Amino acid sequence: MALLGVLAACGGDESPSREKIIAKIKSDPSTHDTPDKAVGCLADWYLKYATPEQIGEFVDGAAGDRPLEQIAPDDQAKTAMLDCLKSATDNG
Repeated sequence: MALLGVLAACGGDESPSREKIIAKIKSDPSTHDTPDKAVGCLADWYLKYATPEQIGEFVDGAAGDRPLEQIAPDDQAKTAMLDCLKSATDNG
């Protein structure tokens, strides 16, 4: 759940790649053991709901801890994050 709080803003119009988001998540000592399925799901969520600027700052390490509501404040985004994490923990 620590992953929910990481994202912010930076300059630029193009989002970093999914692979860069995954690498950043895995480089954090608090989330480096997160299963690949969950990390991939979270990267996809960031690409869909965060702005390119938010993603860029996250990947660059300039993002502070941010509540989910600051990243994507609508209920659809919150539900999508919960569904992502639930599906990533399914054994099937």
